[in-house]
This record gives sequence, structure tokens and C-alpha cells, in this order.
Amino acid sequence: MIDFGVLTELAAREGIERIGVGVVVRDTGGRILMIRRAGPELTSGRWEFPGSACTDGEDVEAGAARVLAERTGLAGRPLEYALSLDLTDRRGRRLRQFVFTTAVPDGTPIALAPDHDALQWADPDQLPATGDREREVIERLTGRPAAPGRPPADDSHTSLARLTAHSCFLVTDPDGRVLGMRSAADPAGWDFPGGDVGPDESPFAAALRQAREQLGLDLAAENPEVIARRHLVAVIHEQAGTDGPAPASRYVFDGGVLTEEQRARIRLDAAGHTEWRFETAHDWHALLSPAGYQRLLPLLRAHRSGTALYLEHPAAADQFEGVMVFVTDREGRLLMHHRDDKPGIAWPGYWTPIGGWREADETPQETAAREVLEEAGITVTGLRPMPGPHHELVHRLTSVLHSVWDGPEADLRLGDEGLAVRMVPLGEVPARKVPPYMRHYLPLLAGATDHAARSAS
Repeated sequence: MIDFGVLTELAAREGIERIGVGVVVRDTGGRILMIRRAGPELTSGRWEFPGSACTDGEDVEAGAARVLAERTGLAGRPLEYALSLDLTDRRGRRLRQFVFTTAVPDGTPIALAPDHDALQWADPDQLPATGDREREVIERLTGRPAAPGRPPADDSHTSLARLTAHSCFLVTDPDGRVLGMRSAADPAGWDFPGGDVGPDESPFAAALRQAREQLGLDLAAENPEVIARRHLVAVIHEQAGTDGPAPASRYVFDGGVLTEEQRARIRLDAAGHTEWRFETAHDWHALLSPAGYQRLLPLLRAHRSGTALYLEHPAAADQFEGVMVFVTDREGRLLMHHRDDKPGIAWPGYWTPIGGWREADETPQETAAREVLEEAGITVTGLRPMPGPHHELVHRLTSVLHSVWDGPEADLRLGDEGLAVRMVPLGEVPARKVPPYMRHYLPLLAGATDHAARSAS
């Protein structure tokens, strides 16, 4: 369901000074109820659909029901939220109007308030003299409320939140770093190039248009081969209340790689974004909100694997995007990886357990086994989740697992990343340059290793 409290809070943060409501009423034949203003006001004689400002603190839906009842006598009608638009009232104040729709049977009695003196049921393409705002709303809603032969709205129709669509491009540089743009409206927020899908656009066309407007680059010209493939990275369904009041579908497409020369030609639209940068997955962690980072990681997984994914937000409770693997042997030693000392990765130059990102639709055990094979050249089995809570320095989307390995240290082979791999006695681990979280996990490892040794004997 749509949370209008969230909508009004967003409006206030955007500088909106008043909240208004309107209701487009249609009969079974699809005609629209228009009422004519009375009195000496400048707007007298103008035809409009029922609408007015909300009172201070009034709930938006309650305000729409009140206004409809006061203007037309239609009380207790189910209302369906349709759209919003921004206006300036006669005092120069910014107003956001939330427009609802409802349907009534032909011949339903209408009781006008004193400030309106006439009514008519008008075909959408033959409206009486009305304002541009009313005409725009009705044009946008044509075909959405009751059409010929459609029954009046009831609770089963109006309880559905209106799904919105957004699309964007995931763009990288030659080093695999990901492009983000800082939002002018929310300086703490970072966006991919893209935005809302227009009523006459496909998601891909909308992403191309938005990227061109926001970056000053035509990605179809900059990366013609990639763009021609129209490669879908992921589709994300966001539940209402996750990142807005209504549910949304977000389409993420591959925007290709921008060279140094192409990046130098980026010209942001300052009204929308104030800064752009390319960062690694690790470095985006420090720039994004926890929710934003949680959204980013599965997109990067889909992009790495080349397999389009269907994703949901909020994500499932068991979602994971990376692993940390503690491999011990029966002599009480821990497999340690000496990491490269370079920027853009976690714990550069430290000795850490084996770890890495999830690929495609792997399980935690599959990711862990693959990472150990790639980084240390050995095969591990019997992987189990580590007991106890996560350390605060280990991201909650990281699955922490343990395995006992029986092979000789001579079998270890360093993979393409890192400086060395070693089996290190647990008692000697703190003497090495290790992350602080190791103090949390070493006692747990000692217990797990003792248990494995007793089981073997």
C-alpha cells in the first residue's frame, strides 16, 4: 500500500508548502464528472474535477474522501491513487496535489456544494472550458479509471498500489570501477545514470534518454556494440515503502566501459547531480547508505557473472553477497591469505581468511569452495556456518563459514590475487598484521578445531 506519510515528508523536504487533493470521478460509460465554480472569484465559471487543499495535519486519503463528499455528496467511495503534480497557488506557494480516481454507476445523484453551480458528465476528449492542469491530469488518466463496460471500482481494485517503472545503466571504467552520480536533491544519495520511464517509452529508451541528459554523453554513440546488445543486468522489484511510497520495478542495463577520454567529456546536469566518480565495490561501502550498499552488491554480482538476475527489495533474510572462509587443520592451524597492498580492496596488505564475492546464484558453500580453490589451490568440503554473531567489521551480507582440511601445506597454491597463502598456527595469528575481527573469531575457531580433532579420534 502507498504510504502517504512518506510522500508528504518527501514533499516537505523538497520545499512543497501545501498539500492538495483531487478526485477524478467517472461513470460506467467512462465520462468524467466536471463541476463549475460559482461566485465572484477570478476562477468562477471554470470547470474542474473536485479538489481542494488538505487541512493542516490531515491524512491525504482522508482529505480526498472529505473533499469528494463536500463537493459532490459522494461519501464512502473507494479511492485509487493515480498521480501527483506540483502547482503554484494564487499566493505563490508551492502545492503538491495528489490525484485519486473513483467510479460510480450511471445516474448516481450528485449534490453540489454552494461554491459550485453546475455539473456535467463529459467525454475525456470533449471537456468543457477548463484549466491546463485539469486537462493534463485527465489526459494522463485516460483509460485508467472506469472504461465502457467496466464495473465501478470496489475495494479489490482500489487496494492495489500503482507500480512505477525506472531504468538505468551500470557503467564501469577499464579497472572495473562503477560509476555513480551524487544527487543534488539528496547529497548523501548516489545514482546510476537513468530515471523514471515515461508513458510512451520503453525502459531501455528511457535509460538512454536519461543518461544523455544527465551525463552529456550519448552511450549509444560512445559504446555502440554494448548498447546494441541491450544487455539486461537485473530487474529489481521494490516493495512499497522500501525506497518510496509505491512499489517499483527497476531495470538495470549494461552501459559498457568509459575510457579516460570519454570520462573527461562527462558534463553533469547540475540540477540533478553535482559530482560523479568511479569506485570499487569496497569503496562504495563508505559512500552509500547501508540500504544503498545492499542494493548495489547484487547488481555487481549480476554484472560480473553476465547472468541477468531477478531481485527483490527488501531482500530475503538469508541474502548473502560474499563469504569469509576459515579453513583449519587438525594440527590447529588456520589458512591465511596475505592480501595485495593496493587501494580499493578490503584490508590491503593484511593477513586474512580466504574470502570473496558471490557469483550468479551460488550458495554460500559453493562460493566458499570456489574462492578457496581459486585463492589457495585446494578443495574443501564439509563447509558449515561459523557459530555466534557476526563481528561488527564483517558486513552482514557476508556469510562466514568453517571447514577442516586434511591435506599437506605443500598442496597450497597461490592464485591470481594476493602475495602468499600459509597455514598459520592459531596462537601465532595475532602476531601477524590481521584485521581486528580476528580476536572475535579465534576463540570460536579453537573450539571448532578441538571438536573436529575429538571427532576424528
